[in-house]
This record gives sequence, C-alpha cells and structure tokens, in this order.
Amino acid sequence: MNLFHPDNPVMRFLSRIFDLIILNLLFIFSCIPIITIGAALSAIYQILFKIIDKKDPYIFKGYVKAFRENFKPATLIWILTLLAGAGIYLALFAISTKSGQNLEFLQIPVWILVFIIASVAAYAFPLLSRYQCSLKQLIINAFVLSIGNIPATVIIIVFPLGILYLASSAGLNIAVICCLAFTIGCSGILYLISYVLFQIFKKHETKQAAK
Repeated sequence: MNLFHPDNPVMRFLSRIFDLIILNLLFIFSCIPIITIGAALSAIYQILFKIIDKKDPYIFKGYVKAFRENFKPATLIWILTLLAGAGIYLALFAISTKSGQNLEFLQIPVWILVFIIASVAAYAFPLLSRYQCSLKQLIINAFVLSIGNIPATVIIIVFPLGILYLASSAGLNIAVICCLAFTIGCSGILYLISYVLFQIFKKHETKQAAK
C-alpha cells in the first residue's frame, strides 16, 4: 500500500494527531476568557465523539458551530459549577480555621459533595454536546450516569489529575509541560476520556432503542 494513501494506518494515525493538535489549540484559546470553559468543553466533546464514531468532522468549522450552539446552557452549567466550587472552598476553609474545635470530621461530607459535583460536571458537558434536553433533566441524567458507572466516573476524574501529578513529579520543567499542553495535552486527555464516555452513552442508547 502507498505510504501516503489516506487509508494507510500511518497516515490515519498522523491525521488523527493533526486533528487533536488543531482541537487542542481551539480549546485552549476558547478557554482564555475563563467564563467560556463550559462552552469549550461541550464543543470539544462534540467533535471528539464524532471522531470516535468515525464521522470525520470538519474540525475548525464543527468546533466553532458547537461552541456557538451550546454556549448559553454550557456557560450556565459552568457558572453553577464555579459557584458550587466556591461554596465548597469556603466550607473547607471555615472547617480548617476551627480545627481546635474538633470539627475535622465535617470535612468528610464536604469531600463527598466534592466528588458528587465533580462527577455531575464530568458528565454534564459531554451529555450537552450529544443530547437535547432541559437543564434540569441534563443534571439528573449526569448524576444517574455518574453513580451508575462509578468505576468509569473515578477514572474520568482521577485520570487527568494523575497526568498532572506525573508531569509535575517527573521533574519536567514548566516549559516542557506548557509545550505538551499547548500541542496535544488537553485534547489528548479528553480524547481518552471521550472514548470511555462514548461506550457508556452507546450502551444506554442501545438499551433505549430496544425498549
């Protein structure tokens, strides 16, 4: 087979890497205002799901379209997530500043709440990128899926944190870490997470179709 033929495994691999690099740059630049991170997440998930489903989407055009379409609901979910995170931070700060009163045990329910919120957020943006439903139903679906797929949920949450920990503990300097992050870091991690989520979503879609 011709090395430069589009169906050549090497060419397909290089094409996938190139797509992830473009996606990574789009994602990073659209996250710069901070408030747009939710819309950026929903947009990149939508493109990644299409890539995994072998639909060969137009990366730039598809990303911009998804970003615009999901901007309002994704931004609302992102703001709610930030507010919840701020509330949890204040709760943990209040508990830690009163350690002399033996209130450390109160951190347990707070950390459980952290896991629940992180789990819901981890599923909410991918769900938004793939399905049409009300915000209330979206949050309910995200909660049900996160609890119903605990092993996958733990992987989705811990995996990116583990990558960051390994990168920092491996002695890589900040320049190398930034270089990796700006080339394929974010899209690469989200691609692997999207694969896990895609299997979960397809399983539930198959169940719904069988009813």
